[in-house]
Amino acid sequence: MGSAVPGFDFRVACAVASEIGKRKSLEDRHLLAPELGLFAVADGVGGNVGGEVAAELALAELRRAVEDHEAQEIIGAYARAPDRALRHRVFEALNRAFARANSAIVEHAKAHPELKGMATTLDAVWLARDHAFVAHAGDGRVYLARDTAMLQLTQDHAHGETLKAEGTVRPNQKNPFFDRLVNGLGLAENVLVDTLFVDLSTGNRLLLSSDGVHDAIGDEAALARLLRTGSVEEAPRELVAAATLRGRDNATAVVVELGERLVERKDSDRGLSAEDLERVCMSALLADLKRPLVLQALAAAVEIELEAGAIVPRVVTSDLCAYIVLDGIVRVPAKRRVGTGALLFAESLVGVWSDGELPVVEESARLLRWRAHDFDEVTGRDAALGAELYKRIAKHVARTAVKGLPPAPMPSLLPGPPDA
Repeated sequence: MGSAVPGFDFRVACAVASEIGKRKSLEDRHLLAPELGLFAVADGVGGNVGGEVAAELALAELRRAVEDHEAQEIIGAYARAPDRALRHRVFEALNRAFARANSAIVEHAKAHPELKGMATTLDAVWLARDHAFVAHAGDGRVYLARDTAMLQLTQDHAHGETLKAEGTVRPNQKNPFFDRLVNGLGLAENVLVDTLFVDLSTGNRLLLSSDGVHDAIGDEAALARLLRTGSVEEAPRELVAAATLRGRDNATAVVVELGERLVERKDSDRGLSAEDLERVCMSALLADLKRPLVLQALAAAVEIELEAGAIVPRVVTSDLCAYIVLDGIVRVPAKRRVGTGALLFAESLVGVWSDGELPVVEESARLLRWRAHDFDEVTGRDAALGAELYKRIAKHVARTAVKGLPPAPMPSLLPGPPDA
């Protein structure tokens, strides 16, 4: 049946499964704290001494930081009367929690030389109203299974994913060094934290997994099927069983399921406000489309924020991505500046790679991001919607290629890695 969570609009049920695999020890750790609306998975870095110690420290510090009076005041204020400023304060609280956990691990290693090099990944979900605040560092992952799409919310902080995001290599390139972790807790004095904000509804399931789960299962369709199948208790067991059968690593899966809505609200801070929907409908992809169809297409989208100076990556989570600018200014090739309603990398949604310089955020911006896989899953469920959206993509790509907007080489299909 699940339980009520303070400040959250839905009844919540959660479960976890964890197996050692073929490793000598279990370095994965997890946190289920529905009384705080907080769920997390930490994966102690394999091959480094004290991985399990780092994971335990990370979760303990995360919990203490979220239980802190100031953090509880912030999340409580957001639950009572949300706005974008409070949303940012929630993310700031999560960033402080990760920084606090990172410092605890670094200082512990200094005090215990035998544990030098200990580190961990950390993924956390904090629930409030009808949203999930997600924070991520490392190569664990957070997924959201909606009725019409399975969304991978986080980007692996591994060497290969960094190169793909920068456009240096293509999504299907392989290299034995690509799996090297480039960010995590304990690896340096400071930790990079990715944050995301997503809307939730009854029936949604969130998955937090160590890499021993998603790497071993591999196929995203299989992962989605296992996550959606059975009860909330059965899903993590099935995921971990499949991972253990195929892989060697520790495997941990936390599944959080949203049950009945307990609170009906007149005011809302849904990720896309009425104003944002108007902005989305300025784009070449969704202009003049009936509102129910717009909402159907947006089921595969995730809202992100990028600071000034950040690149807009062509590839995220090993998949090509497209974007619509909600607000802010983005500089595209040939020093052109675009703003609200601009459609970036439309060709990505049909699996096409376009060479050229990556856009750069000139003024901090909010964007909607679609991964090609997620977009395909949504459009595949409605042939008429799919046909209309793909027609619009084709027209947009043809128009921009002819007019040079942006002035980049014609897109080329992805046959494989570029010639050496």
